[in-house]
Amino acid sequence: MQTGGVRGDCWLIEGEKGFVWLAICSQNQPPYEAIPQHINSTIVDLRLNENKIKSIHYSALSRFGNLTYLNLTKNEITYIEDGAFSAQFNLQVLQLGFNKLRNLTEGILRGLGKLQYLYLQANLIETVTPNAFWECPNIENIDLSMNRIQQLDGAIFTGLNKLTTCELYTNPFNCSCELLGFLKWLGGFPNRTTERMVCDSPPSYSGYSLLSQNPSMPTYRNALHMLSTLCTEDYVTSYIPGTPDTTTLSPDSTPCGVEDCPSGTGPNDIINISPPFIDVDMKPIMRLKQVTHTSAVIMVHMPNPFNKMYVLVLYNNSFFTNIQALKKEKEEIELKNLKAHTEYTYCVASIRNSLQHNHTCLTVSTGPKNGKERVENNSTATHYIMTILGCLFGMVIVLGVVYYCLRKKPATRGKT
Repeated sequence: MQTGGVRGDCWLIEGEKGFVWLAICSQNQPPYEAIPQHINSTIVDLRLNENKIKSIHYSALSRFGNLTYLNLTKNEITYIEDGAFSAQFNLQVLQLGFNKLRNLTEGILRGLGKLQYLYLQANLIETVTPNAFWECPNIENIDLSMNRIQQLDGAIFTGLNKLTTCELYTNPFNCSCELLGFLKWLGGFPNRTTERMVCDSPPSYSGYSLLSQNPSMPTYRNALHMLSTLCTEDYVTSYIPGTPDTTTLSPDSTPCGVEDCPSGTGPNDIINISPPFIDVDMKPIMRLKQVTHTSAVIMVHMPNPFNKMYVLVLYNNSFFTNIQALKKEKEEIELKNLKAHTEYTYCVASIRNSLQHNHTCLTVSTGPKNGKERVENNSTATHYIMTILGCLFGMVIVLGVVYYCLRKKPATRGKT
């Protein structure tokens, strides 16, 4: 192995016959805005951190089939194409921290069957789809800390039998009944860390730890215990009417001074326990009414009275599009011009403090076209290909005849 110099603003370590082991293209001046294409396709370790790359496409990475380590930390990535890493079937470490991704889907991680370490800290991730890690059974370490995750599906990590580290601290968890499945998984995860993992909403549970911090007081101020007592097995609790909490403590009845007590309620405070987001009218509901291979109709039931600005959002990997504002209590929305045999994820989101928060999502799977259409399409494509090949072959014959005639004509004149 030999240490190479700088090539195209990248520092290389090369082996025999031009084989490149390592390419360090970090902090380039001027910064790269896309994956550079001058790098040898034999590269094993590619470091492109601290540039200004904005999107990742399959075409930019497809020739790097030997990659085992890819560092894209501290770029400006907002979009990753479905299957962008599918040619990196040997990839073991993928670093995408400190970018601007907004969601994590199966499409982003498609084909990464050997991936062991995934770093996505300090992005803008709000949604992690339940099937995001289906094609990554060998993951050992996941870092999703410092994002905007409010909800996680209870089964999202259950298929990862080799998982030893899962960092989720500093996320604004919404401690409603939908989070209970994930909390039960987290409670059974042997290497869990609960530091800086607290509820951000609803207000009645803000500041609560997700799990108990004190083994001697397992029921004190933690979301797992509270939700386990309030939520049913399907994690939906019916509305329980009650009177507003008017219980207060006199200033001298607290066991410690104001400066000494922790934030929130004290150990002797009387807590009014009410299920978070229990009233079905306080949470958006989405249902699929009809779907074909090119269209769909969804029903949306909005909270009443309206206290937020709600929009219907379409997610496509790390990219999202606002479809329309939701201003009615019940709306029937027709979605047109969809692609056949494709999954679309729609979410009801609210906007607060210039940030977008997802409340509920629905995945719509369009069906394939009928078998007859597929046969016709395949047959038509084959017909076009054969026609083009026939034309090319005919042109070769014509050019050959012309060339023969041109060569024969001077010879005839010479004899004359």
